[in-house]
Amino acid sequence: MILVAGAFSFAVFAFGRVPSREIHEAILTSLRAVDVNHASLQRDVLQARAGLLRNFDPLVTPIRTLHATVSRLGMLFPESGVETPSALSDELSKLSSSIDRDEELVEEFKTKNALLQNSLSIANQMLSKLHGAAAPEMRSIDTPNDLGNLMMRFALQPALPLAEDIRAQLDGMLKSDHGLMPDVRAYVVHAKMILNTLPAVDRIIYEIQASQTSEDARRLQVVYLDAYGEQSVRSSWSRALLGSIAILLCVYVASLIYRLRQQTLKLTQQLDVESLIADIQRRFTEGRDKTNAALTDSLAMLAQFFDASRHAFAILDSDNGATEATFGQSSHSSFEALCDMMRKKILLVRQGALAPWKPFYYENLQQKDLDHFPEGSLSAGSVVSAEIGGNSVALLFLEHSEIRKKPTHDEVRLLGQAIVALATCLKEKREKDERETLEARLDHAQRLEALGTLAGGIAHEFNNTLGAILGYGEMALQLDPNSPNTRKYVEEMVSSGHRAKFIIDQILTFGRKRERVSRPFDVSEAIREIMPMVRMSISGSHNVKLQLGDDIPPILGNPIEIQQVVINLCTNAAHASDEDSLIDVSVAHVVEKARVSLSHGELMPGGFVRVSVEDRGSGIPESILSNIFEPFFTTRSKRGGTGLGLAAVHGHVAGMNGKIDVKSQVGLGTRFDLYFPVSYRKPIPLKEFFNERTLPLGTGQIVLIAQQDSSLRLLLEEKIAALGYEPIGFSSIAPLVTWIEGKAISPDLILLDLDVWPSPPDCLALIDQFAPVPTVFLIDPEMAVPDIRSPRGISVLKKPISSNSLATSLYNQIIAKATEALVQGADNAQ
Repeated sequence: MILVAGAFSFAVFAFGRVPSREIHEAILTSLRAVDVNHASLQRDVLQARAGLLRNFDPLVTPIRTLHATVSRLGMLFPESGVETPSALSDELSKLSSSIDRDEELVEEFKTKNALLQNSLSIANQMLSKLHGAAAPEMRSIDTPNDLGNLMMRFALQPALPLAEDIRAQLDGMLKSDHGLMPDVRAYVVHAKMILNTLPAVDRIIYEIQASQTSEDARRLQVVYLDAYGEQSVRSSWSRALLGSIAILLCVYVASLIYRLRQQTLKLTQQLDVESLIADIQRRFTEGRDKTNAALTDSLAMLAQFFDASRHAFAILDSDNGATEATFGQSSHSSFEALCDMMRKKILLVRQGALAPWKPFYYENLQQKDLDHFPEGSLSAGSVVSAEIGGNSVALLFLEHSEIRKKPTHDEVRLLGQAIVALATCLKEKREKDERETLEARLDHAQRLEALGTLAGGIAHEFNNTLGAILGYGEMALQLDPNSPNTRKYVEEMVSSGHRAKFIIDQILTFGRKRERVSRPFDVSEAIREIMPMVRMSISGSHNVKLQLGDDIPPILGNPIEIQQVVINLCTNAAHASDEDSLIDVSVAHVVEKARVSLSHGELMPGGFVRVSVEDRGSGIPESILSNIFEPFFTTRSKRGGTGLGLAAVHGHVAGMNGKIDVKSQVGLGTRFDLYFPVSYRKPIPLKEFFNERTLPLGTGQIVLIAQQDSSLRLLLEEKIAALGYEPIGFSSIAPLVTWIEGKAISPDLILLDLDVWPSPPDCLALIDQFAPVPTVFLIDPEMAVPDIRSPRGISVLKKPISSNSLATSLYNQIIAKATEALVQGADNAQ
């Protein structure tokens, strides 16, 4: 209501005096007529000077028209309604004076120009007559030709020197023999008339051309337009204000309608996107384990929703930029270029050169042939990415079939919501898979724990027996039997014992009862060495074919583990195959550039050594494929299967950071692919894993032994005596302490088996108790001693004890330290 009341108020002011539009147009037309008529006058004057007009009537008409125009303006100005009539009258008077002056000049021009044109005509006739005379005496006159040229020059550009030259020649003609001729005298008279009249005519023409009439008319028009403008402003400001208010009201209403419509459109699009996101989430929820199918369907829905003719999707590793997986039309070269671009941006974000995009990153695409348009104003497609989690980035590429305008901020936001929702689904799916994998690993670990407990107990008892076998075997070798065959047999017995010792270590490692020892070794050499045993262990007439690749790099682990893995897999392959079937064992070096999904885990990009075992047997049903590595799970329980073979394979492969991929088809066969990370360290020869080095010997030093087992204590005494030391054995710690306290001689080393205590003692306290005598502890591999890893050095020997490890430990603790003490004492004495 206030706006309406104001509009009516302003309308009252709109009824002020407004200059008549018709009078205004008439005045402007009259002012333009002044310029037109004055220009016509100047044109006619020039034509008359050139002799193009037959009479001077055209010169009179513009003057009359100009006077009539001035009179008309004098009547129109008072009726125009402007508020400065005096200024208009003054300017109109000046204009009238200028027109009067033009009229005077025109009259003078008519007179002088008539004389000039007459003289020019007669002079030209006389000149033609003199030049074309038939009499010989007339043709002998050469001066008229020169005068004609000079007169033409003078007519075009009058100049005083030229006029004097012409006069001199004219005077010369009068003084010549032909000077009395009537034609000559007539020519001279009219030629001098031209010389006198032409400058005056040109002066008049110049004054007419330089007349102030046009300038006065322009000033009059400026004064009038200024006065009219001021009057128009005063009369129209109220209408302009009223019109502005009306326009603002219209604009305001239109903006409200537009905003409401845009808001409605945004809400509609938002609802559509939320419906799309719900469909995507439903695909992943219903798809269960079929992630690729759900992702493919979701990408198709995204492309259709955003009207894309072509789409591609990639998952990039944000740490190294490697491509983990691709979907859609990802084979196009442009998509690979986009992936390279995104890798550079990821690197810049990681380096801090670019701010991280949250929650997504968007970039508009414009074709190269549209460079003449402003960059980014048009769109041929979009690239949008979002973080999935776990150092992975999702990259979505959408291409349009036709060029269109650049997407608005809201469209980009909706596209970002879609890619973020898709990335969230992938992240949740990955987390779910990882959770299920962890649960499966936990269940697997619990089963392995039960197996490890059993294996640890067996290994503990077997260690003592194996220690006795190795000890007596090594002592038998030291006795140097006369029979070569006997020595050969004893050497084979000791070698097998050492191998059994390593197997016990692996059983304990499998049961997590001791640390895993890993060193770089050559896989090809380890498998080649074990192949004869593999062929012997397989029953029937199965053919085992070994294929080793070239330049196989080393891996980090233990060759016995690989050998046990190959034996187990080949044994299972033989059990699943018919007689005379072929079992392929191959080793190859592979490099993966992207993340690869395996049947049991994922393979990250990098270099790997692949060990493959393939058979043509009955295959593994898909229903039990996920359970084959569980401990005690077997399909051959009635035929003696224990379910520990593949569990051991899984334990060994996992211990070396390897991955397993199993492909099987019922009735066609099974293929196990084991992937081990490449090691760039120099491989250790296999013989260094088994052969003993030269034993260092003592010189009669006293070694006290505390060992509860009498047979093992006796074996230790004999082995230590054979190494050149003086052993003294005790069945418990008490008599050992009594011996030390009652003897004046101090022992050189104390060897304590932790089995003499019912629970692990405080090793550091024992070392302090017997100091400065060095103390070495004998421990079972599965025994966990808390202070073994303490900062202070504690020397230990793990059972069963080989001669090499015993000799090395005794030498390091007795001989080397004694030598070091002597050197240090000598240095102090100096």
